[in-house]
Amino acid sequence: MLKKLNLKSFNLFEYLKEQQRQYMSVPYLLADKHTYKDARVRFPFRTFTYGIGLTYTGIPELFKIGSTDYAVGAGCLTTIGPGIVSHWMGDYTADHDTIYFTEELFANSLRASFLKSLPFFMPGGNHVIPLDEQAVAEMGTLFRTIKTFNGDQDIITGLVYALLVLVKKYHNLQGQHMPAEGSHQGQVAATFRQLLAKHFATQKDVGFYAAHLHISPKYLSEVLQAQLGKPAKMLIDEYIAMEAKSLLRQTTMSVQEIAYTLGYEDGSYFIKAFKKWEGLTPAAYKKL
Repeated sequence: MLKKLNLKSFNLFEYLKEQQRQYMSVPYLLADKHTYKDARVRFPFRTFTYGIGLTYTGIPELFKIGSTDYAVGAGCLTTIGPGIVSHWMGDYTADHDTIYFTEELFANSLRASFLKSLPFFMPGGNHVIPLDEQAVAEMGTLFRTIKTFNGDQDIITGLVYALLVLVKKYHNLQGQHMPAEGSHQGQVAATFRQLLAKHFATQKDVGFYAAHLHISPKYLSEVLQAQLGKPAKMLIDEYIAMEAKSLLRQTTMSVQEIAYTLGYEDGSYFIKAFKKWEGLTPAAYKKL
């Protein structure tokens, strides 16, 4: 049986709140480029909240979310939900607005069930999409309104719900404009990412995922190469590496405990694999 994760050492939401000297009891946080300027979170971390971000300026910078690399630049809408490991590789210099929030924001509302139905917050979802100028203007207006009423939680709850409805609309529009072949391959890639997020600790072989998708391992890798820019085995290894780095830096778990959590009965195999991926041992990475 896999060991239950103990992730109490680092929580980005709480960390940013401490940086901004905000009350922990408030279930949301507004952030912009200044919020991250001194935070300097340079390692993969697991999220504990929902997040919606809109980037207004800047050249595309790499943002790894789960098993996918995204180029986030001007006009990009980013969404991420709880439990997903991500790694921002840029310099946090672009103008943007982000709101982080927990389910507690909707604790006294029927809208909490709506929140859990949105696929772009889930592992394997499409976490970054481009918006046109009109959509950016619409989102920007709503973010400015949220800032105006910051501090009034009842109003913020309604405005965040409006933001969720708008984000869902943009995702639906993007899906309608996708070509049939691209839609099929995109669905294969999305399902693979969902399966990987669920089974990575026990299934590390490409054949397992191909069998679930009723396609050959070769075709699966061809689709993933076309859709995500990397073959299946590389995506599996990178996902496990992201999870490992998050646990090494975000928790107080030992290397052996992390190896067991990630499905390695023999810790030496994990150490060998990690060194192959990162060029240093897990213990050395933990000390960085």
